[in-house]
Amino acid sequence: MVHYFIGNLGHTFVIVSFVCALIGVFAYIKGLKNKSWENYGNIVFYLHAIGIFGVVLTLFAIINQHYFEYHYAWKHTSRFL
Repeated sequence: MVHYFIGNLGHTFVIVSFVCALIGVFAYIKGLKNKSWENYGNIVFYLHAIGIFGVVLTLFAIINQHYFEYHYAWKHTSRFL
């Protein structure tokens, strides 16, 4: 059985966290002159943290459930561990 949903969800979390990191850096740089950008940077930072947490959870699910169709699980885990 192929488990595409968890991989696509993890991929989405990676993209969201990367984009939020870029926006957060930009917002904090702009926030040096304008405090409203700093507040926006704080919000984006929390979205980035949620994205990273989602990546960790999906990677844990892939490893814990032994979804060997994903290279990382195939390379670094086995049922004998």
